[in-house]
Amino acid sequence: MVERLLNLALVGGEPILYILLFLSLLSIAVVIERFLFYQKVSLNAPDFTGKLVELLNGKDTKKATEFVSQNKAPEAAVVREGLSNYEKGSKIATELMESMAFRQQQILDKRLIFLGTIGSNAPFIGLLGTVLGIIKAFRDLAFDTQGGPSVVMAGIAEALVATAVGLSVAIPAVIFFNYFKNRQKAVMSNIAQLQRVILAFIEEDAKRSSSK
Repeated sequence: MVERLLNLALVGGEPILYILLFLSLLSIAVVIERFLFYQKVSLNAPDFTGKLVELLNGKDTKKATEFVSQNKAPEAAVVREGLSNYEKGSKIATELMESMAFRQQQILDKRLIFLGTIGSNAPFIGLLGTVLGIIKAFRDLAFDTQGGPSVVMAGIAEALVATAVGLSVAIPAVIFFNYFKNRQKAVMSNIAQLQRVILAFIEEDAKRSSSK
């Protein structure tokens, strides 16, 4: 059993480098896709909120719905859900907006797990490549005693490349993972603010209706 594992380890760190190259390409693809997506659904929150409040102050929920429907941002989807259920009261509108907000968060989170996984595991994969490379270097020394330490040092230097590549893959993945997570937090903060705006108008209209 030990002999079989040793023979498997003697392949060295080269196969690990191919795995890291694949993970690097996957990471780049996810970053590009998510960057384009976030650019597509970006929203100028102050302008959007100002226009929405202006329309709701004019008691024109139809125009407000039309205005919101023109935007593809996650914030707009949540607001549209609230406006569509405006007449049903704050409780129902709240529940439906919360449900839509959760769905939008899932869309914003899509594929980010790949970046997180690559960022946290690529260094360990690189370290595995280094360990395999060192095992191979010492094995080579056992069969080439004439080479002395130079055989081992050359093998170890080659093996350490896997660790360096693992870190090179992990660091950008972690950076972009945090970047997209921060953008997601900003979107969810906008959603929470807009929800309060919609609920404030719903509750105000309900008070006016009950006082008549």
